[in-house]
Amino acid sequence: MPKTLRVVVDEREKISGIPNLLKEFGLLVEYRMLEVGDYIISPNSAIERKQKQDFLKSLYSGRLFDQAHRLSKAYEHSVIIVEGKLPYFMERIAKPQVFWGTLATLTFQYDMSVFFTTEAQQTADLIYALIKHRS
Repeated sequence: MPKTLRVVVDEREKISGIPNLLKEFGLLVEYRMLEVGDYIISPNSAIERKQKQDFLKSLYSGRLFDQAHRLSKAYEHSVIIVEGKLPYFMERIAKPQVFWGTLATLTFQYDMSVFFTTEAQQTADLIYALIKHRS
């Protein structure tokens, strides 16, 4: 009998609609108030999801690197999923080097994988693929 795949989701993610999309894949979705991350996909892997506006705000406030630090300390494998098309960021950042430098810092300093999706369904598809590869 195949093992039921499970994901722990931060309570605040309910409004995104993504947990319901994950349920459609047959995943067991368990809600909790998470201190770090938005989705725990295995005991040593977690995901932080950022919408495009939140990504930019947290980048400029420094909160992004605080979250990355806490996520990388808590989990062996950590992922950031940013919902937004790349041109959106290029149009809103005065210096593109800041954007690319941020991605380089997340990748090399915090050992994080960074993915971009355009909307909730793509995010759910990606989370499901990551869960399948972690199980």
